[in-house]
Amino acid sequence: MSLDRKGLLKKDKLKIEKVELEIDELVHIRQMTGRERDRFEQSLVKIVKGKKGVTETQQSLEDFRAKLVVCCACDEEGKLLLLPNDVEALSTSMSAYKLEKLVNVAQRLNNISAEDAEELVKN
Repeated sequence: MSLDRKGLLKKDKLKIEKVELEIDELVHIRQMTGRERDRFEQSLVKIVKGKKGVTETQQSLEDFRAKLVVCCACDEEGKLLLLPNDVEALSTSMSAYKLEKLVNVAQRLNNISAEDAEELVKN
């Protein structure tokens, strides 16, 4: 079926998945919208002073996992639970094991492969 303008602009129902971290510890992870994906990718860019004081952009995977989880952790209805400024706290307080479990689901739901993450840094 070919979509018209109205069909293209209709809000998608984002997929949500439960992730069990420990017994009695559940987190919901959801797909991102296009805008959320763009903002996530932009969060992987740093502006730095280059040679001769000229500013330039650099890609960085620093806190990649926490940034992705912040963009995808939600309640049962899909409302995001965390704010962008929660990245550092999440990155330094949650075990790598738990964070990786959440990231694996977020990457699958949002079609982000390991190669995509590497490509984000290269570009």
